[in-house]
Amino acid sequence: MRSSDKTKLILAEELKRQSRTTQFCRITVGGLCAACNLDRRTFYNHFRDIYDLAAWIFERSIADCLPKEGETSGIHEVEEALSRLKKDAVFYRRALAEDSQNALGRHMLAHNAGFYTSALMRLLKTDRLSEDVQFAIYYHCYGSLGMIRKWLFHDCTPEPAVLARQLLASMPSALRQLFDPES
Repeated sequence: MRSSDKTKLILAEELKRQSRTTQFCRITVGGLCAACNLDRRTFYNHFRDIYDLAAWIFERSIADCLPKEGETSGIHEVEEALSRLKKDAVFYRRALAEDSQNALGRHMLAHNAGFYTSALMRLLKTDRLSEDVQFAIYYHCYGSLGMIRKWLFHDCTPEPAVLARQLLASMPSALRQLFDPES
């Protein structure tokens, strides 16, 4: 593992550790760096701010759950992504409680909308989606993020498999074809 990746992992683990006892908005770059015995410049060599680090943690957590280009996704990938969020539920609760300009919720929304947009454009072999499909993407992304927040804030009940089925069942048909091309 590269030194750069080790440094990022150290900072990520410390952010998750501090989020267990501290509100996210009260965690500082200086405090993280002091706990990790790192210089603040080291932090800024890798991340813009605490929220950028939180986004990196999210991206790293779900990266291998996402389908590779040309593959369709399925309920198992969604369930795995939810299981990973559940594993770090306290961290995600704290990070998603923040709604500032750079907050994790905004990053997750943009990530999911971007994923669905590019996957549908590949599937439909187009470089532009209709307004109706774009609306369906954002409608589902806002709704599913809201339900994931509710789920995290209510002790991750129901289990990830149940929530994954519910999220996919409520998905607009334009998006469902990403998960079930026969739909």
